[in-house]
Amino acid sequence: MTAALELKGISKVFGGTRALWDVDLDVEQGEVLALLGENGCGKSTLVKVLAGVHEPEPGGFLAVDGRPVDLPIPTGAASGLGLSFVHQDLGLAGPLTVVENLVGSSLATVARSGRRISWRREVRDASRMLLSYGVGVDPRAVVNDLSPVDQALVAIARAADQLRQFREQTGAASSVLILDEPTVFLPEQEVEFLFDLIREVVASGSSVVFISHDLAAVRAIADRVTVLRDGRVAATTRMSDVSDDEIVELIVGSASAAALDEATAPNDLLDQAAGDVRTSVRVTGLTGGRVHGLDLEVATGEVVGLAGLMGSGVEDVPYLLFGARPSAGGRLEIDAATVDLGRHSPAAAVALGIALIPADRRRDAIAPAVSVAENMMLLVARRFSRGGRLRLGDLRDTADARAESLDVRPRRTSVPIGTLSGGNAQKVVLAKWLEIEPRLLVLHEPTQGVDVAARAEIYRVIQRATTSGMSVIWVSSDFDELATVCHRVVVVSDGRTAGVVDRSRMSPEAISTGVYAAARATTESSLSTAEKVPQ
Repeated sequence: MTAALELKGISKVFGGTRALWDVDLDVEQGEVLALLGENGCGKSTLVKVLAGVHEPEPGGFLAVDGRPVDLPIPTGAASGLGLSFVHQDLGLAGPLTVVENLVGSSLATVARSGRRISWRREVRDASRMLLSYGVGVDPRAVVNDLSPVDQALVAIARAADQLRQFREQTGAASSVLILDEPTVFLPEQEVEFLFDLIREVVASGSSVVFISHDLAAVRAIADRVTVLRDGRVAATTRMSDVSDDEIVELIVGSASAAALDEATAPNDLLDQAAGDVRTSVRVTGLTGGRVHGLDLEVATGEVVGLAGLMGSGVEDVPYLLFGARPSAGGRLEIDAATVDLGRHSPAAAVALGIALIPADRRRDAIAPAVSVAENMMLLVARRFSRGGRLRLGDLRDTADARAESLDVRPRRTSVPIGTLSGGNAQKVVLAKWLEIEPRLLVLHEPTQGVDVAARAEIYRVIQRATTSGMSVIWVSSDFDELATVCHRVVVVSDGRTAGVVDRSRMSPEAISTGVYAAARATTESSLSTAEKVPQ
């Protein structure tokens, strides 16, 4: 059978750095191929070669549906070859409606022709197309008003339908959809919706390249896996022939895999803290967004996880505590200070020693065009000022030392942070906040889009900080992660504390059980209350 996509001898050099080394890769017709590897291993470079963003070195070979393709691919020509891409940012225009996003590429052509657009027909056709992929989204809805999972479904359905139209117009037997971390911003319970859509895409005639750091997602959806390490193909194998541990070893190497096992083992930091379990942080009656009177305590050096289903309010907590979103009330006690959360602000939070690692790193945590050093030292820049002048050399020397200790790659802190991989950018964000030696670190999905090696390094850094007395609130939809890093996990439902999984019962299964049991109890309570209301 002709391969849907075939690459041979693909290489790419940037200056003195070789990002890809003679990469061979093939995607069979009607399959989902997972493409895995550490941040910086070459995945993004390979995708950009396919998208026509990067020009590969001479001598490579590319074929789509058995048809050889001249390299380099001209910018914007990939869709005409039967290749379509959905990146992490989805590529949707948030202020526009779904139907405007779906027909946007053809609007300019229609406008030039002088024809009027029949929006009634466009809405009808868009609805029919979305439903053909099992996506029940109103085409008239504004994209920004959709849930993250619905936005992702729309983006994937749009890309898949472009490939369907390509096959109909050209008679091609297959086409390829490349998904770059499609589950990164989605709660665990929503990922299955995406998987159903991917299966629909494959059934319609496309093959899928699925790029992810989520081994559970890869295991659930992929037929085969190709692993890149240091720009080379480490292995290609069927998922049924390899264990998760073997995949991790392929990704990071055997020596690093052993170190990862040790780094991600459940920690005993409270025991190491010589019995110091005094309360460092107390939150009472936190209210705002979907949070309704939440109470929480965190001991010195303790890592407390927060878990809940989407819409439970758990995702609002980090931003209310930091003052990044308005709070309707509540009180925060941190060491000897007491704060009225209804009057809280980010500036006040920083002054109190509260740090926030937000979920959307690129939007909320970094200045992509600014150097790594300046991003890292942003909060302490005054340390490097003398007589009104910034001693940039001293700032970069300090940043270089931090980059070395956190294994930030590349080591050159003079480069824009936007050029770094997700995992390395996240290390810089973490370093920025640790530079102020916070008393409370609040994390929201801190390892999404981060490879296993960078994740382990983040775990180690935070563990070291807690031994110095820093308290941590860790909000995540990854229950395996919470079970690994947390001393306790507080279950949130209907915006309130609904239960606690303590250290003696800690496991992903216990957290999941607690979360769903709390959600069910909330639903039953709401139904009971509704029955008592006079009609």
